Amino acid sequence: MYPLKPGAFGLSFAASLAAITAICWVAVLILPQVQLAHRWLGLFTEAPAGSVTGGITAIVVSFAAGWVTAFLMAVLYNRLIKTGA
Repeated sequence: MYPLKPGAFGLSFAASLAAITAICWVAVLILPQVQLAHRWLGLFTEAPAGSVTGGITAIVVSFAAGWVTAFLMAVLYNRLIKTGA
């Protein structure tokens, strides 16, 4: 098994999550009646989904949450493969 680089893994997951959030924000702007995208953005911000503040906040928060989550996953994974779990 190969160890993961936590920084690179965190950055790749964070960028992916932020891209999905940006796509959902654009979907809200184009199709405001689609509630699924509103709910996705609501995971990351309390601001109105169709606002600039809501979109930017959701993208930034999803990036940060994605980076922290993936960084911790990589660190824990690397420890687990060392112990043979």
